Amino acid sequence: MCNQCETLRLSHHSGQSASRKPHPDVALPPPHCHGLPRRLFSIFSSTKPRTRPPKPAPEPAQVPKAPAGQAGAKPDERRESRNLTKILKAIFRERDPDKLVSRFIVQSTASERFRDEHRVYEAAVDRLASSGRHDAIAAIIDSQKPFIEASNVGFAARLIRLCGRASMPSHAAAIFHDLPPKHKSDMTFKALLAASVYVSDFDALATAFQQIPASHPTIVPTVYSYNILISALRQKPDLSAALDVITLMEKRGITPDIVSFNILLNGFYNNDSFDDAEKVWEMMKERNVEPAERKEL
Repeated sequence: MCNQCETLRLSHHSGQSASRKPHPDVALPPPHCHGLPRRLFSIFSSTKPRTRPPKPAPEPAQVPKAPAGQAGAKPDERRESRNLTKILKAIFRERDPDKLVSRFIVQSTASERFRDEHRVYEAAVDRLASSGRHDAIAAIIDSQKPFIEASNVGFAARLIRLCGRASMPSHAAAIFHDLPPKHKSDMTFKALLAASVYVSDFDALATAFQQIPASHPTIVPTVYSYNILISALRQKPDLSAALDVITLMEKRGITPDIVSFNILLNGFYNNDSFDDAEKVWEMMKERNVEPAERKEL
């Protein structure tokens, strides 16, 4: 290559290098401004910026629920309920008959809510009866008599039924006869009948059925009362008296129901008195009483 050509080549490269250098009068942007075009683009872009959803508010703390039966109860009532539960557990666990009677009388005398607990009465009577302590049962029942006047008729009926449960029908009859007039009702009368059935004292039941409604006009036996009488009489060897109750009911304006006839049917079938059972079917047919199904022989 000639000297002239070499000189031209060098001058060409020098010009390119010079064109790459910044002009001394042009100021370069500082390093932190290199992202400026990108930010400007995001500001003036037609697309809406993405927004973050707000954080959910924290859930309120769960308030513990009150036990069943205590919802809405006041603190004093809840405390009384807890104390009553402890007392009942102590009585249920008591194995000494004398201590059981003592605790029962103290608590039933002090607390009306205790007297509303049917199950503890039944448990105490059953336990004492199994031990042959009828004297202790009488002590418990007699301790409740002062509360009969101020209580409802259901409380009086419960005491009478408890005597029957303990096989003490004479005690049940004494309680009934000593009741205030407002508690001598069909409910306490049925409790007395049930007490006689419990000990299979059918003669006492028949006597009560004849005498009590006659001497107490407020007591009008219902179909339920007559069904108790039929159920008792069907357990006697001669079932004719049970059958006669149907006629007695109708004379007194009481219509026998399907339960009345079912009791009779069961009694006759259990005693193999099939002819008498057929008589009951005929009576049902005459009165348009239709059972669910007829027992096949």
